[in-house]
Amino acid sequence: MNDTSEAKKKRSKKSYPRKVRHREKMSLWLKLPMITFVVLASIYLLVFVTAPFFALRYVEDWYAEQGEGQSLLIGGWTLSPFTGEIELRDVVASYPTSGDTSDAEVGAEFIGINVNLSALFERTIHVQSVGISGLQFRGVQSEQGLSIAGITLPEAAAEPEAAELDAEAEASEASHTSETAESSSVLPKGWSLRVDDISLTDDLISWKQSGLSLTVRLDELSTGLFNSATETATPISLDVTLEELMVDLASDSGSGAQAETDSENSRLVLRSPVTLTLQAEASSLLTDVKVAGDISLSALALEVPGIEGVEFSALDIKGVSFSLADGNMLAGLDSLTLKNVLALLPEDEKAQLDQFNLSNVRWRANEDDVAIKGVGLEGFSGNLAGFPSISLAEFKSADLRVTNISSAPNAEISDASLSTLRAQHPEAGVLQLGDLALSGIQANADEQKVSSLALNALSVTPAEEELPLVSLAHYVITDIEASPTSFTSGIHQFYGLVSNVTRLADGNIKGVPASEVASSDDANSDEASAKESRTASAGDSASESGNDFVVKIAGIQLLTEGDGIPETRFNWTDQAVTPTVNTQGKILELTTGKIDSSNLEQGVDLNLVIALDTYNRIRATGKMGLKGEYPEGSIDVDVQQLNLVDFNPYLVQAMGYRLKKGMLGVDSTISITEGQLGGNVLIKLQNSKFEPADEETINRLSKQISMPVETALSVLKDDNNNIRIDVPLSGDITQPDVGINDVVNQISRKALRTATLYYLKQSLVPYGQLISIASFAGDQLFAIRLNDLKYDDQQIELTDEHKAYLDTVADMMAKKVELELQACPVASEAEAQAWGDMWYSEAAKRGAAVKAYLAERKDKNDNTLSGRITVCAPKKGDEAKVILGV
Repeated sequence: MNDTSEAKKKRSKKSYPRKVRHREKMSLWLKLPMITFVVLASIYLLVFVTAPFFALRYVEDWYAEQGEGQSLLIGGWTLSPFTGEIELRDVVASYPTSGDTSDAEVGAEFIGINVNLSALFERTIHVQSVGISGLQFRGVQSEQGLSIAGITLPEAAAEPEAAELDAEAEASEASHTSETAESSSVLPKGWSLRVDDISLTDDLISWKQSGLSLTVRLDELSTGLFNSATETATPISLDVTLEELMVDLASDSGSGAQAETDSENSRLVLRSPVTLTLQAEASSLLTDVKVAGDISLSALALEVPGIEGVEFSALDIKGVSFSLADGNMLAGLDSLTLKNVLALLPEDEKAQLDQFNLSNVRWRANEDDVAIKGVGLEGFSGNLAGFPSISLAEFKSADLRVTNISSAPNAEISDASLSTLRAQHPEAGVLQLGDLALSGIQANADEQKVSSLALNALSVTPAEEELPLVSLAHYVITDIEASPTSFTSGIHQFYGLVSNVTRLADGNIKGVPASEVASSDDANSDEASAKESRTASAGDSASESGNDFVVKIAGIQLLTEGDGIPETRFNWTDQAVTPTVNTQGKILELTTGKIDSSNLEQGVDLNLVIALDTYNRIRATGKMGLKGEYPEGSIDVDVQQLNLVDFNPYLVQAMGYRLKKGMLGVDSTISITEGQLGGNVLIKLQNSKFEPADEETINRLSKQISMPVETALSVLKDDNNNIRIDVPLSGDITQPDVGINDVVNQISRKALRTATLYYLKQSLVPYGQLISIASFAGDQLFAIRLNDLKYDDQQIELTDEHKAYLDTVADMMAKKVELELQACPVASEAEAQAWGDMWYSEAAKRGAAVKAYLAERKDKNDNTLSGRITVCAPKKGDEAKVILGV
């Protein structure tokens, strides 16, 4: 039943015919592109996705196998042939390091390059961008080799011999020259290179090797568009920080603790990070390289061997330029400024400089020269080389050029100057210089030339003193030439020379180191060989002159004419005598002829005029040289109106007497020939009055001249208290004969005449007594009586009453030319007490005022009256006055 029912069911179903669909066959021209696409897609996936993926995984595994604890992780990557992008992201390699518990890591956050491949069809290499960000690089160079990221590369094979290297270098250079001649570009002909952008940011680079360790952070390096097909300049921006630096400047000194200590003491170490910033433009990088820009460096602090530290606050370089065209290298800068330099030296010494400047520096490799428009420094100070204090306000030079730098350097400087130099030494004292200027400087290893040298405001002050020992307002030298064997120059001109010399009680000059006193044996030896050395010196000097340093000077001249020219003067204080001598003088004239150290026998012309007061003149004219060890030549010395009262301490030492009044005149001619002294000295002492001061000296001198000094003085005087002595000079210069016997003969002859006259007067009795009485009466009758000039307490200047009376005295002296006047100032007891130690000088001003007033008048012979007026030594009295007498 089941079968029947099932059959019925089947029959009851209707069957319909199937409809069959036939697809249209695809044409071949459509199948081929699709197949090509599938194949290319498969190749792309295989080459640019699958292969790089497995390649990177292989690199990671390979790096891990290079050492225990090493690992490499590449976080992401991109490789696109269509866009030309190649990128690596988050690359981190870690590896263990010796002596450090933590692993070291190197890598980069991003490394990428983007190249426009389509530009190749236009024969252009177009790099759209290059970027590296977050790079960390560590490199170590050791005896085992170069270690990078924990992988050690063995050292290269031994270098070829030097000769082989030289040959290869020459061949390479020749090949390079040939290639350069053929083509000035590194690209194939017709091709160009374009780089749109290069950016390196936040990169850290560390490097270590024997004697060197440094860490550099590249904060930014970026460039603008570069296109070799155009002349457009490429902007470059660089910001880099040197974070760590250690340089061992010592050579290999072995091993051990001492070697390690020596190495530590010879290290240059960067104390704090320093940042360098560059803003520049570059052009023709593939042909004729040209770079120009600005560089700045932040504060730098270094530890330097032998120096505790060197630092500066900033370095700015403007207009830096570099070019390389046709094998000629050029470099330069517009300005360089270095600020606040400080050097800390051992033993608490230091030097600091506010600013150092260079301007317009140009260097040419082919010409082997460098030119600098200006060099300057400002605000130098410090304590160096035993000087507790040394400072220089400014130094500058202009138009400096050095040629033949690599072979025989030759320098030329148009101008150089320094201003406000001050150096203090604990023993030598203080040296100060207002300014020093040089022009026309030329220098090389064999010769130096300077057109002119001028200095102003020079002074030398002894230690612990306020008054300079010597000062000079102005000094100038022209046409200077110097070499290892000679020095020549034009005329030396100066003015404003002031010296303040004090002889101490022990005979030494204040502020000048005491000289060593020669022993008596040396002195006797020198005296014994004096003549022998003098006779031999002429021949010796001739034979040795070829080896001596020769000095030739056109002359020396004191400038006296011109507005604002200060006086040249000297102040002499002698504390070795009692009382102390204080003398001021002026140099009115000083000129010399040519000076030649190789021919001193010919002598040097000299003209010198000195004034010790308003009326005194000391003149020296002649020609004096040097023959062997002794002077050679002749000189005339003339002394006029020298007030000897101021030099009483020296008179007391010489003859035991002091002068109450008296003026000295000297007319002398002195010659020295072959060591023999000759000439004559005529001495005239006007209106003199002596008084004994040292009996011991008087007695010694009396024995020397075989008569009492008092007798000799009284005999030598004439009616006006004038003494005239003629002293001949002769003998060897080492033991001169000053003609004392001739002086004694003069005294004896005059004494004989005086005694004869006295004898005749007394013998003609009673006529002799009558003659004596008449002579005395005549002297009293014709004697001129003058009134004293009375002064109020502490009054110095002349009153109208004083002047009226002095006019009368002047009229009388003008008519009677034989009259000589003495003015003797007196200070009252009250004045002496009020003036204290200054009473002598204050009272002397009264006598000087009287002489100054009368010196304006002339006598009937048209001669000034000053030569017949003598000022006495001041003294104390009952009242203030000036005693006048003839």
